[in-house]
Amino acid sequence: MRWLTDDAGRRWAAERVGRTSGMIATKKTKSSFPEPADIIRFTCESDKGEPAREVTTRAGLLEQLTESELKALLNIAPRAP
Repeated sequence: MRWLTDDAGRRWAAERVGRTSGMIATKKTKSSFPEPADIIRFTCESDKGEPAREVTTRAGLLEQLTESELKALLNIAPRAP
């Protein structure tokens, strides 16, 4: 789990909650086989009224993402189902 603060000053927890199989391509490519992707869930700890958000990103360790990369993912993440 990683912690970050957004531009509005809210504190978010980011955690990997799953991984896609890679069997369904998220982008159409001619020559490469789809790769697995991690599912990252963002939960606002400072504002419980803020809905959780989820986004997929390249598979790997959550610790390898920089804080700016995490913020960028948070900004594009839609609300979790």
